[in-house]
Parts: sequence; structure tokens; C-alpha cells
Amino acid sequence: MKFRSALAIGLIAAGTLSQPAQAALSGYWESSKVLHAILGRNEVADALRQQPVSSIETTRSGYRLKSRDCTVDVTVERQNTRRPGPGNMKIMVGNGRCR
Repeated sequence: MKFRSALAIGLIAAGTLSQPAQAALSGYWESSKVLHAILGRNEVADALRQQPVSSIETTRSGYRLKSRDCTVDVTVERQNTRRPGPGNMKIMVGNGRCR
């Protein structure tokens, strides 16, 4: 009986450990990491005509950044990773719309 329990626990642990790790940062730190990556992109600065960011809003696919005269949408695709820790992301900057 003890052998069966130990065997079952060992099989469950081995199955769990063979799955890709999905460790993530807390919500605050994850969004901070994403926003820092977005704000560090030259394409975002150019789309906003180098004006200061006046607001950042979340959208279904990422974020919308606004300056005094311009708006740009940024799409964020989170990519799974096979290692522990935060996942990678792909950032795509849309065309800026200015008035």
C-alpha cells in the first residue's frame, strides 16, 4: 500500500515537472515591465511626435498612448516560455494619428 502511494505521488510529480513552467510576475510588476518596454521604443516616441505622454489606457490588445496632439495603439503579444520566470512579449507599434 505504501509503495503504491509513493509510486502514484512520484508519477504525479514527474508529470507536473515535465510541463513547461508558467511562473509569472505579480500584476503590478508584469504591467510595469510591459510599460517600460513600450515607453523605451523609438517608434512610440516618433508616433507621438516626440511630445510628452499625457495618458496611457489599456485596450483589448495592449495599450493606447496619447500626447497633446497624437495617439498611438500598441499591441502586446505575450509569448509562452519553457523556462521559469516571466514570459517574453512581442510589441507592435501602430501608426500614430495626429490632429
